[in-house]
Amino acid sequence: MRYSLLPLVIVAVVLLPKIVALTPLVVLSGSMEPYFNPGDMVLIEPVNVEDVQIGDVVAFHPAWVKSGGRDTLYTHRVVGVVRNATGLYFLTRGDNNEENDPEPIPAQNVVGRVILVIPYLGYLTRHNPNREVLLAVYVLFILLPGIYILVSTLRELSERPVVARRRERLRLMGSRYSRIVSPRKALATFLCSLLFFTALLTPRLDSAGGRTVNGGRLPVLLISSGIPGYVYLPPGHSCTCNHTRAVNAVLPVQWLVLLSGVPFFPRSLAILLALLTTLALYPLWTSKFPKVEVNRRGTRPV
Repeated sequence: MRYSLLPLVIVAVVLLPKIVALTPLVVLSGSMEPYFNPGDMVLIEPVNVEDVQIGDVVAFHPAWVKSGGRDTLYTHRVVGVVRNATGLYFLTRGDNNEENDPEPIPAQNVVGRVILVIPYLGYLTRHNPNREVLLAVYVLFILLPGIYILVSTLRELSERPVVARRRERLRLMGSRYSRIVSPRKALATFLCSLLFFTALLTPRLDSAGGRTVNGGRLPVLLISSGIPGYVYLPPGHSCTCNHTRAVNAVLPVQWLVLLSGVPFFPRSLAILLALLTTLALYPLWTSKFPKVEVNRRGTRPV
């Protein structure tokens, strides 16, 4: 048993410093939509300004905010790099903005680079600007679970012997059964999941007058070259952009942009989702059988 914990300890030792170094920020405006949206949480990693490239999304203190600028953070995409006699500067722009930010950003104002977006997590913090949503989150995710845990703890303390016997009974019942894997059912579950996610991720794109038209009912993400590297196409909209890959935007845009670098995308994404779904649906392809032990004395079973 002690050796089974060794991989977890190694992973924790390797990842913990990186996780601790990350800075969470809550998105308050829509300047970077749809890459991330108000209410999302972005994780910022420290970065050497010499390593910042065009296309990176960085968090910075805006140079044009004179009063309280050191307390203000913007998270926009780098669209240009300027190096002159006075130092290194970055031109930035929000994906949802038509023009660049008012002033270049000095390198010393850059705080870090966005590595991951966690949708909706910002609604759980005090930075949520919508008071009604914040109240609903507080009630659903803090107050009600807290009451449930308190009531459960008090009930367990008052019925500790009964609870202990019940748990022991459940443990004994579970030890009497084993699960048998059915390869055919597992394969069928995987293939059905794969067909579902393939259909879900495959966009319906039409061409009209040299324009790409989204003829489906889901928004489409077109992976393209240049900045920002994608085009978000709602249902019924069209564009004249050139794209290399296309996928229905059923996952957060930032996740899809990151995953687009995986070979055979989006087929590889459909395979991954099908595998995860198959594992989650293990009761469909496993059967529960009682454990039968046969003791033999001589040649006769007892």
